[in-house]
Amino acid sequence: MLKIFFLSILFFQVHAYSADKTVVFLGDSLTEGYGVDQESAYTSLIQKKITSDKLNWKVINSGISGSTSASGPGRAKWLLKAKDKPSLVIVLLGANDGLRGLPVDSVKKNLNETVKILNDAKIKTILAEIYVPPNYGKDYSDKFKKTFTDVAKENKVPLMPFLLEKVAGKTDLNLSDGIHPNEKGHQIIADGIYGFLKKHLN
Repeated sequence: MLKIFFLSILFFQVHAYSADKTVVFLGDSLTEGYGVDQESAYTSLIQKKITSDKLNWKVINSGISGSTSASGPGRAKWLLKAKDKPSLVIVLLGANDGLRGLPVDSVKKNLNETVKILNDAKIKTILAEIYVPPNYGKDYSDKFKKTFTDVAKENKVPLMPFLLEKVAGKTDLNLSDGIHPNEKGHQIIADGIYGFLKKHLN
């Protein structure tokens, strides 16, 4: 029920911002901004950068805690139901798959389907690279990382560098759980993503 309510709000937001181009960050708790105020989440910080640069884009935070890549296809289809479809979608799913050690083949299948749905609808799509800690061994970590490179190449979409590249494993940049970034971490993430994203917004 909560998920349906959230998606309803998302549908309203996309419609409400129809006068501008919209970029949707389709992700999990890392995107949702778990543990920090919404204004401190990296998506809100990116919106401020976009506004400062006078670019005609609205950022939609579509982060849902606990989401895995399996949610991607359904959520992509939901975005297409909006009267004014998003101009750009950034897919940031897979972190929870990796933390749970889910089969890499399933992750690849889900991501491929998600990106294909968006591509077929003529929506520009960017896939965000996700790494996993070496808990399940080097072989799993390497295959997991390669999955994102393969999906990006097969679907001919840009691959955005790992959003936690300069944040993961650093105590002063994360909450006490060691997984989710704190406010300072979100600032670094926003800087990194915007540096990559800006050329796709112009």
